[in-house]
Parts: sequence; structure tokens; C-alpha cells
Amino acid sequence: MLTKTLSTLLCTWVLSATALCLSGSLLFAQSVPAPSVNLPTATTPNSSYPTRPVTIINPYPAGGGADNVARMIATALSQEWGQSVLVESKPGGGTTIAAAYVAKAKPDGYTLLLSSTQHAIAPLLMKSLPYDYLTSLQAITTLSFTSLYLVVPAKSPAEDLNQLIDLLKKNGSQMNFASSGSGSLPHLSGELLNLNLKVKVQHIPFQGTSPATNALLTSSVDFLFADTSAFALIEAKKLKLLAITSEKRDPVFPEVLTLSEVFPGFSSQVWTGLEAPAGTPKAVVDKIYQTTKKAMGLPNVVKNYKESARDATALSPGEFTLFKKSEMDKFAQIVKNSQLELIAN
Repeated sequence: MLTKTLSTLLCTWVLSATALCLSGSLLFAQSVPAPSVNLPTATTPNSSYPTRPVTIINPYPAGGGADNVARMIATALSQEWGQSVLVESKPGGGTTIAAAYVAKAKPDGYTLLLSSTQHAIAPLLMKSLPYDYLTSLQAITTLSFTSLYLVVPAKSPAEDLNQLIDLLKKNGSQMNFASSGSGSLPHLSGELLNLNLKVKVQHIPFQGTSPATNALLTSSVDFLFADTSAFALIEAKKLKLLAITSEKRDPVFPEVLTLSEVFPGFSSQVWTGLEAPAGTPKAVVDKIYQTTKKAMGLPNVVKNYKESARDATALSPGEFTLFKKSEMDKFAQIVKNSQLELIAN
């Protein structure tokens, strides 16, 4: 009887203690809040981007080569996102008006800049700018790379690059080259050639590519670093193509030498890219990059690039940031060594 009583008391005590422990555990669990975890959902701000039209600001007049690239990519992005992607031209100031506009825009991914080689040159030659190209704009991706084409008049005595080099070494101070304007890429390409040859061929700036090309056609100047608009004149044998400025030979003219084959390291290319205001969320930047990279692989885009001699290389945001810095460093050396004067803006 005593044994049974002790057993009953022991069981009662164990059950009571267990209940108390469980009760305490529950009380503890209720008193300490669970750690919060921000899980991504379909409604987080950047996952649904874009929810309204996106505008790409083009620093050049409508209808040019850069405008063509911007509109082609805009169409592809619009189809992918199901949102309008507009292209708006804001030319002037050597591409700086468009850059300043985007740099001051809200950093939400809805205002983008069609950037170009000229944006890496402008800060080196302009006395003052309302933005810092390296810090005020967030690199997203490159859209295209294109060579410049060293052309001479059809009546030029130079039949190839080596013959032109000989002429420039002998008579460089009495010869001249045209460009689409002071501080333009064709201008700096001519100065880079001067530095490599250790001569001083006179620079003759024009207000745009067309008047510079016309001066070459009439033999008023000796050579020009032309863009792809010169293709028809080259094919019609009104101009002679002697070299290209990219580091690799051009698939359109595979037999033509690159200047880097004669002057190692010589590189001068027209590039375009997409940039956003600094502070744009990384998720938005990455989404634009990935969608643009996909768009550049579409059959119609590939076909257009091939026909216009453009290289479709989509650098990542990080790669593009480093590339911008390297371009500015390269042009800074040309500006310094050529002793070019600053341009009032």
C-alpha cells in the first residue's frame, strides 16, 4: 500500500514538473519575437521594374547612327518588358547636355543615357561641367563598338598606309587632316597618329562629319578619320581606305591594315552604352543589363549590327565602369601630350 502511494505521488510530481517545463518553454517562446526575414516577393519595388515608360536620352540629333542603335535596343527592351521605351534627343554641348540631364534625374531606372566615346573625352577638354562622368553616372552596359576609317582622297599619291606614313614623315608640317570638330574622336585620332609619327600635321576642324568629308572629296585636306558614313564613298572609289582604328581587322574590310599593326597599342573606337543616374538600385541596373544583353542577341539586331559594321559586345556594369576609366586615361594622355587647349562651354 505504501509502495503504491509513493508511486502515485512520484508520477504526480513528474507530470507537474513536465507541465511546468512545457509551460515555461511556451512562455519563453511567446516572450521572445522570432527574427524577421525579408524574403523577396513579387511586390518588392525592383522586381516589377519597369512599371511605366522608360526614356533613353540620346546626346545626338535624331536619325544618326547612335540614334539608330538606341531605337533598335529600345524596341527590343519594350517587347521584353511590355512597357514603352522611348528615345529622346537632347543634342548639344558636345554630348554634355544629355549627360547633365541624366545625372540630375531621379535614380530609379526610368531615365537612361545613351553614352558614347565623346562622354569620356568631354571632361578632359571642357573647362567646367555640372557632373563628374565617373561618379555621377552608373555604368550599365556597352551597346556597340565601331572602328574609325582612315581615308584619303581618290587622287592622293598614297595607295596604302605605309605610303601615307612616308608622306607624313617627309611633309607632315605642310599637310593637314580634317575632323568633325575640335575635341571629337576623329580629332584625337589624328593627334594620336601625330604622336606616333612624331610629326605635327595641322588639324582642320569642321562642324560635323558631312562638311569634313566634302573637304576630303575636293582634296582640300589630306586625310580624315571617318565613320561608317564613308562606306558608300569607299565602295564608289571616291575615297581610298588605308587603315582602321580598331585593334582587330574589320570583317567588312578584312584586307585593310589596323593602325595597331604598325603602331602597337593604337586604338580609337566609337562606342555606345547605357548609363543611369548614380544611386540607381543595383537590382534595376542588373535587370536592364541582363535584358539588354539578351536583346543584343536577337536575330534582327545581330543582322543590323553586321550590316553596319558594329561589334555587339555587352560589357557588364563592373566591366563598363573600368572601361570608362581606361578610356579617360587614354584620352587624357593624348590631350596632354598634344598640348590641346581647353574648350569653353
